Amino acid sequence: MTITHRWILKGIPVIIIIACIMHYAYALSGNSAIVGLFAAVNESIFEHLKLSLWPMLIWWVTGYIIHDQRISATNWFTATTVAMLFCPLFITAFYYTYTGAFGIHSLFLDISSLVIGVIIAQYLALHIYIHARIGLKCLIISLTILMILIFFSIYFTLNPPH
Repeated sequence: MTITHRWILKGIPVIIIIACIMHYAYALSGNSAIVGLFAAVNESIFEHLKLSLWPMLIWWVTGYIIHDQRISATNWFTATTVAMLFCPLFITAFYYTYTGAFGIHSLFLDISSLVIGVIIAQYLALHIYIHARIGLKCLIISLTILMILIFFSIYFTLNPPH
């Protein structure tokens, strides 16, 4: 296993820990507007999606900065994008399955959805990083999707959908 493979897998507990801290960061900051751009400002499902988005982005960008001479940028950022798309989709599907379909409301299941989503997303991203043959066009698409995710995360925090 290479250093980049280990980096991706080491991200699992780090991302989960940062996400848990970010759940309370807004309240602990005295409701700082800047912190609210990155941390959950209320208990909506949308706000909780930021708990996976920002820690994952920080982890993957930090990994790129640290390992830039040893990794493929095209594979790295495509894997990043896949992880950052998969995790919120998983959390959302998991949440609406147990609340909507089964009528269950559970903090344990809320946390479990984040943990399971991060684990699957990181392993999926690792698989893509190792096995995908990705070109420049895919890198551009991936970076565009990342920018869109970041933009809408901030936009919907400032302009919540009703």
